Amino acid sequence: MNVACRILLCAALLAPVAALADFDEGVAYYARGEYDKAAQVLIPLAENANQPMAQYFLGAMYARGQGVEQSYEQAAKWYRSAAEKGIAPAQYKLGLLYRDGRGVPHDMEYAYAWFSVATKLGHQLAPAAMSAAEGQMAASELDAAKKLSQEFIQKYAIKQEEKPPGVEEPLQGPPPAPQQ
Repeated sequence: MNVACRILLCAALLAPVAALADFDEGVAYYARGEYDKAAQVLIPLAENANQPMAQYFLGAMYARGQGVEQSYEQAAKWYRSAAEKGIAPAQYKLGLLYRDGRGVPHDMEYAYAWFSVATKLGHQLAPAAMSAAEGQMAASELDAAKKLSQEFIQKYAIKQEEKPPGVEEPLQGPPPAPQQ
């Protein structure tokens, strides 16, 4: 094997390790309340490395306006990216956005479906949210919501084989902002 091939092989093998190290750095910045630095680290991971936990944290940052301009539309975009990769807290948060009509149209059927996927993956708050959503729909809407939830469960109830270090199941969200 020539030198160029060896270098490319090493780079390919080390890229996931570097991305994980960057993710840890971004979370550390977030936990310390250094949101601008967290955003600088997490945005490239979310966009270029397609890293689902970076996408989730970025969704939370956009929802709260931490290190980025507050935007529920952007929060929904990043929560959806993570939710579609099996991140239960992102599924729950996306359900909340649909329930409240923030950044996405108000849609109780979609809220119910996302809550049901998060419930399937063991998110602790999702069952109560799913039950509350159920109580806000007419029978025909609930039937449609249950059908949609089955489709979503088939498609998005993916257990993550490897969680980043320090991430416990079920993750309820980014740590709270430090007190001033």
